[in-house]
Amino acid sequence: MTIALILAAALNIDPVTTRWTFGAHEPYTMYRRVGRHCTGSIDGNALWVKDWLDWFDEHAPEKMEELGLNFLHSRFYKGMGWEVERDDFPNVQKFVRNCHAHGVKTLAYVQFCTLYPEFMRREIPSIDDWATVDWQGKKNLWGGQYFRWTPCLNCREWEEYIKRMCTIALTDGGFDGIMFDNVFDLPCYCRRCEEAFRAHLAKMPESERVRRFGFADVSSVLLPRMERSRMSHLEAKDPIFQAWALWRCETMNGVMSRFRAHIKSVKPDAIVSGNPSPYRSRARFLDRAQNMAELCRAFDFIIMQNTNFPEVKDGRIYNRVRDLKFAQDLGQRIVALCDTDSTINPEREAKFLMPMIEDVIFGGVPTDRTVMAPSPEPGFLNKAVFERRKLQHVAFNRFAASHRVELSSPTMHPVRIFYPEREVLLSEATHQGVAAAEEIFLRNHIPYGYLVAYPGEPITVPEETDVIVVPGLVSLSDVQMSFLVEWAKKGGRLVVTGDSGRYDDWNAQRRENPLLPRLKGFPNVVLRDSSDLIKGADLDWCYSVNPPKDGGRALVVDLEKSGWRPSVRFEGLSPHVFAEYRRLPSGGIAVHLLNYDPAHRVEAAKMFLPSGMTAMVEEPFGEKAAKVEVGPDGALPPFRMYVVVTVVPKGTM
Repeated sequence: MTIALILAAALNIDPVTTRWTFGAHEPYTMYRRVGRHCTGSIDGNALWVKDWLDWFDEHAPEKMEELGLNFLHSRFYKGMGWEVERDDFPNVQKFVRNCHAHGVKTLAYVQFCTLYPEFMRREIPSIDDWATVDWQGKKNLWGGQYFRWTPCLNCREWEEYIKRMCTIALTDGGFDGIMFDNVFDLPCYCRRCEEAFRAHLAKMPESERVRRFGFADVSSVLLPRMERSRMSHLEAKDPIFQAWALWRCETMNGVMSRFRAHIKSVKPDAIVSGNPSPYRSRARFLDRAQNMAELCRAFDFIIMQNTNFPEVKDGRIYNRVRDLKFAQDLGQRIVALCDTDSTINPEREAKFLMPMIEDVIFGGVPTDRTVMAPSPEPGFLNKAVFERRKLQHVAFNRFAASHRVELSSPTMHPVRIFYPEREVLLSEATHQGVAAAEEIFLRNHIPYGYLVAYPGEPITVPEETDVIVVPGLVSLSDVQMSFLVEWAKKGGRLVVTGDSGRYDDWNAQRRENPLLPRLKGFPNVVLRDSSDLIKGADLDWCYSVNPPKDGGRALVVDLEKSGWRPSVRFEGLSPHVFAEYRRLPSGGIAVHLLNYDPAHRVEAAKMFLPSGMTAMVEEPFGEKAAKVEVGPDGALPPFRMYVVVTVVPKGTM
């Protein structure tokens, strides 16, 4: 078990029993200043907002307990300055006490990426110096709002101020931890950042600067200037831009690591949480200084806001599975939100259980963000929604409790996508290779995970890894290529597609590919000249990935050619069904099958079992929840949304 998962267990962050929801996480002042519908499904201009907040502080915790919701973040510091926000502090303290009285853990909302100069100027006259500026010298605005600036991460005064807010929250506030919202950074061109970047470059050996940049004197280097809209899918080739992008991420990691150390020094058992972004989004590395493979180390628990509600639309399967699986292999628990502002349309309301099931079977934390949304009716809750959700929560909690073993046993990732961390960040082509492999494996029910390779760190292959897939990773380092060759020499199965290795770890083209010739002739290695690419694959705020060509059959065949065979195999399953496999303590396997298109029942599917094994199938949320034994022909009973298949040795049922 990884250190992060051990820590998560110690903090009682258990996906089977933890239920995340939303509180009143913005102050009244913010709602009124925005004056419109905003995050939390609040109409900031409504006359009843203050009355709702008063009700929420007093009564919401008991309603959460009634539903089994036991974890959330609550308003504390929005970025308006403590002189303004401390007026609400007695109400916040009251809410925290009420949460604890009803078994609800509460994290203090601390805004990471916003300064409100209108409110802060009296308290902090130098507030202008805390803000980021664009290359034209104008203040960077949060969300385009003229009254919200973003802070400069190299401003130590801002950093110390936020540490002070965390101290107040954990001591006088009584919170269980801190949740930093909007953990991202917009490119800043202030003099402070320019000097810090030049100092960063100057630390490199002179010979290295000449090799990388073509010159040694970096005392007048300019910060790269580029429209943020162009960064999303940029093939990063310019060495100065590469260094700048990675330096910005290092700066972010440094700030968050220092925040973590401070929080733990104040309260060692405090939970450090944050809302950075969709977990697997490369675009946000270039644009917003988020390298989640490293930034995740600063957190115990991560909120991952996005709009990937699980459903099938226009042929695409919208989901959060690649985020959840990536987090698994990085040792993280995440709350993977899938709505914009705590609202849910009637079509999605009918599929309310889908995201909760997706969460729990793929290792995330089941979340009901929308049930606590405010309503102007008496009681400030939509009673019809509340009562309907109550029935659903009772059923879901009963299911989770009775299937703890099947839901919490170790995941099986015999197929590993090789994920060279820095190379993926710098090369869009390499990232697209990973994105295509993920989609193909998901649609073909392949039990896959990731093998993350960090610069300067040894590559450790997890146990039960049967095959490593290098899916068109054009950028690879010498160390990574040597590792792959040694893996093959030791008999490890390997699938390599496209021109993997043609570019080095800085995305610079080699004269010839040094990897592929070294892998030829191994019976356990499959090489294919072409790589799998999915036209228009876009992983940003919303993940929009089209179906792969021919269902991705070529990559599946490559796996078969390598000699790999799945322990449990399915035929006739729709590509809209995703699978998660877990190794049971008994030596059996639990297979969770989630149908993203529940309007169409899954019929005529079959499964093939290892010799000496038998299987039981259960549809926990179907019309008949009883377990059914799979017959000799392997036929699965029809199901609509979700089934769990338990594979065990014969005679042990």
